[in-house]
Amino acid sequence: MRVKRGLGGMLVAVLVGVGVWMLLRPGSASPVAPPSPPVSARVEDAGAPEVAPQVEAAVDAGLWLTATLEGSRPFEGKARVGAAFISDSDRGWWEEEGRRRSSRAGPKRLEEMANVREWVEAPVTASAQGGGVGPVAVPSAPRYQVMAYAPDGTVWWGDHVPATQPVTGRVDVGRLREHPPTGVRVRLEGARDVSGTFTVRMQRGVDPDDAEEASMLLPVLALAAPEWMHAFENDTPVPLVKDGETRLAPLPPDRSLRLWLRTPSGMQSEPVEVPLREGIVAPVTLDVAKLFPEGVGDTVTLRGRVLLGDGARPLGPAVYRQGDGGEEHPLAPDGHFTIPDVQTWTETRFTVRREVTEDEGRPVGPSWWDFVFTPTAESRGTVDVVWRMPVYRWLVLRMDGFTRAQLRERSSPPYPVYLLERRDARGAWSVVPTREFRPEEDGLAVSLLEPGTYRLQVASSPYASRPSSTARAGEDFSDVETRLSPEDAAVSTCEVRVTREGRPVAGALVIAGGANPSLPPVRGETDTAGRWRMGPMTSSALPLQVHGGDAMDWEGDGAEACHRSGVVEVRL
Repeated sequence: MRVKRGLGGMLVAVLVGVGVWMLLRPGSASPVAPPSPPVSARVEDAGAPEVAPQVEAAVDAGLWLTATLEGSRPFEGKARVGAAFISDSDRGWWEEEGRRRSSRAGPKRLEEMANVREWVEAPVTASAQGGGVGPVAVPSAPRYQVMAYAPDGTVWWGDHVPATQPVTGRVDVGRLREHPPTGVRVRLEGARDVSGTFTVRMQRGVDPDDAEEASMLLPVLALAAPEWMHAFENDTPVPLVKDGETRLAPLPPDRSLRLWLRTPSGMQSEPVEVPLREGIVAPVTLDVAKLFPEGVGDTVTLRGRVLLGDGARPLGPAVYRQGDGGEEHPLAPDGHFTIPDVQTWTETRFTVRREVTEDEGRPVGPSWWDFVFTPTAESRGTVDVVWRMPVYRWLVLRMDGFTRAQLRERSSPPYPVYLLERRDARGAWSVVPTREFRPEEDGLAVSLLEPGTYRLQVASSPYASRPSSTARAGEDFSDVETRLSPEDAAVSTCEVRVTREGRPVAGALVIAGGANPSLPPVRGETDTAGRWRMGPMTSSALPLQVHGGDAMDWEGDGAEACHRSGVVEVRL
């Protein structure tokens, strides 16, 4: 018995001694192992963390982070911890700025440029008034950030820069105060009898003096309220309930919030400015009758049909697209299509594209065409509309062999250029657009969309062009012809002569235009005698630029000199 008592006393003494040694040794407050394996969520910058598949965090097991969440009740929610590092580029910029001037722009400390690249989900223990974050293993870093959020939108945010960068032991971020949610509770008035869903667009009203503090909360708000932050960033409408309130919280604690109410038909109100108070979710009433005094708009089902020409000829395989960014949908073989919920309070544009291509010969009509649906006050229910894609008429330019050879000789790419002109009721000619210029064996075929008197302006350069003969396109769809005669040998030619201090400048770049801005300019270089021979000159204007080197040395109009002497003298 005495031996057993003696052994028992020795065992107690050893255990007490080991306990005392563990309490007194350095770093005794650190746990032997992390309470639970941390979960990491990797992001590329300091923006909102995105939860990734669970992986083991590669951290130094000798450094542990803790923080205290102050609150009015026990904490329920999630917390993230991030170690922030300074990139080589940011460090280089900081050092370069320090060398260049004493008063540095931007952040006051280098540590402020550190960004979190990996967020770790941290364990949280609840207490009577808040909770505790960690301990969670973290790597050695110049800066640490902690964020936590509760289901009601209350958030905590901490930013800690240690006096010296720790390697082992404990990093205590300290006590983090709670930020009760800021936001609004939106109630609709006068929407009950309107079918469909109302939505609201949101925009931040930021006070420049408070912008930095409000922006610090954005990463944790992106976790606590991802749908609202997504709506801010992408200008996405948020649906509203008709009976009751829609809670938009938590939001950034800005000066105000701008709201645009949208009706189910897509009509949008003027912006409503709502003041915000930090930590308050204030009620807001949007009166539909006041915001839309002319009504909330309506929609109809549009039953359209697209035909080719004046008869009942279908387009063949074709697709249509509503607006600029809409998806393409096929037309029925007879050209019909149906679109529900088309707005009646504004015009709607459609683009129809034919999928039939004429590999040989001239196309029957345009490959695509725009149509506009213009509703009327009587537009209700289902509206039937027929649109017609035009059929081409053709103006054919004829040139004999000598004329074609002469035109090629006097033109350099991208010339020759052809412009279609139409004569109006007063007899004046003006350039009109056309979609098809098709070279043919002995000329050129140009598409026409309507009857009229036409001619072609044939340009061998921006400053030399001549018209073809005129032709009248009638109501029928038969071809009409126009002709281009050889150029008169008496047409005056012109050249640019560039000198510097009386000596010719070789290799100077000359850029020349003409009176018609639709014609692209041409470029040339002076020869050893300082000359650039332009060729024929018929234009009433000749804008010139001369570059003796990298910069422009001379600019002016040479038309008068060309017509007077055939030489534009440029003295640099």
